[in-house]
Amino acid sequence: MDLTLKLARERAYRAAHVEWQSVEEEARSLASNQGEGAAIRFVLKSLGDGHSFYRPPRKAVMAPADANSAPRPPTRVLSQVEAPIEGVPVIRINGWSGTHQEAMAATEALRSQLVSTLSEPRCGVVLDFSGNSGGNMWPMLVGLSPLLSEGVLGHFKNARGTVTTIEKKTGGIFIGGSGHVLNGGTAQQPEHPVPLIAVAVGPRSSSSGEIVPIMFHGQENVRLFGQRTSGKSTANSTFPLPNGGAANITTAVTLDRHGRVFDAHIEPEASTARPLEDAARWISGECRRG
Repeated sequence: MDLTLKLARERAYRAAHVEWQSVEEEARSLASNQGEGAAIRFVLKSLGDGHSFYRPPRKAVMAPADANSAPRPPTRVLSQVEAPIEGVPVIRINGWSGTHQEAMAATEALRSQLVSTLSEPRCGVVLDFSGNSGGNMWPMLVGLSPLLSEGVLGHFKNARGTVTTIEKKTGGIFIGGSGHVLNGGTAQQPEHPVPLIAVAVGPRSSSSGEIVPIMFHGQENVRLFGQRTSGKSTANSTFPLPNGGAANITTAVTLDRHGRVFDAHIEPEASTARPLEDAARWISGECRRG
């Protein structure tokens, strides 16, 4: 709890808006009466950003007698190619998290799906983030990076005003001038460019499921379809705690390539309850006119 208080005061984006003396007093009372977990949750909720949260320690699990024969839990799938709508391909990007090795594999799988989808000329593609609840944004962004234009994609800005820039360059995605480690996950590139990109979002789009669409926002050939997102488009940092848990603290707001600040919901340019269908119709309509 003490470390969480220290981190929240020093690193949280909304730290300046918190009355810390009363928060600390209440947290210590909760720790005495309800336990440390309740106190940590209270501290993070007091930030008022709606995105900071506590991940308690994982309970130890006893291995079965014959571990080699035990079925392994299914791996979460980052992306899936859906049935085309009006001839327009749809790639669904799911919320995802995992180890570094799993992130490499997920990045490569998404890129392979993109390359396969664009193995023949297409007028456009729909990227479906409408059910993406968040997780690790980097396999999503690196995997889809061939669709992004070269140059600045967006920024993270912390409470001190320090800006970290996210860019697309030859070789992949760069953060603060350094190439992301997942760039080495795949060298595959689509055979054909895509003139039009539709991004679908909705109320279930959250966290990374909002930030990655923001990296597409403002690109000339991109349009967002759907409904207002959940409102957790800020950037979180994960801080391990001595008890084996972690404090996930909102440390920055997200800016798009034009400097527009996103600290809550995304409002799509095209408001619709049927984002995939309307996105596909937009693409096919533009193709017919073109």
